[in-house]
Amino acid sequence: MCDKKISPVEFDYTSFLGASCSKKWTFLEALTSVAPVFGEAWKESTKNQNIDPDSRLWEKALSALSSRRSDESNLVALMRIARKENIACLKVVMPYSLESEQIQLIQDKGNVKIVVIPNEDILIAEFH
Repeated sequence: MCDKKISPVEFDYTSFLGASCSKKWTFLEALTSVAPVFGEAWKESTKNQNIDPDSRLWEKALSALSSRRSDESNLVALMRIARKENIACLKVVMPYSLESEQIQLIQDKGNVKIVVIPNEDILIAEFH
């Protein structure tokens, strides 16, 4: 599990799935999906590092993950976002348990160690 000195950033995947299904695209998001360079330039110019890590992760996840993609693909992308945000420990609350093969795939592709909390549908990701 995470180092006791570090409190994990929490991400509720269940809430994400609900929010992403009802999310309306902005003009910039539509433009970014066609030409990602426009979105990156805009994000750099409006970057606000004063936002807490949970909120930053949530915002970036809403723009990068999709309910149309597999859980494995979304969670690998989430791990990459968390790493870029310098998050050392991530607690992901899942709506259901993942199979061990799914967890192994996420660990391998996301280059992360995952600890599963049984009977709680929680994944703890530790970044190295």
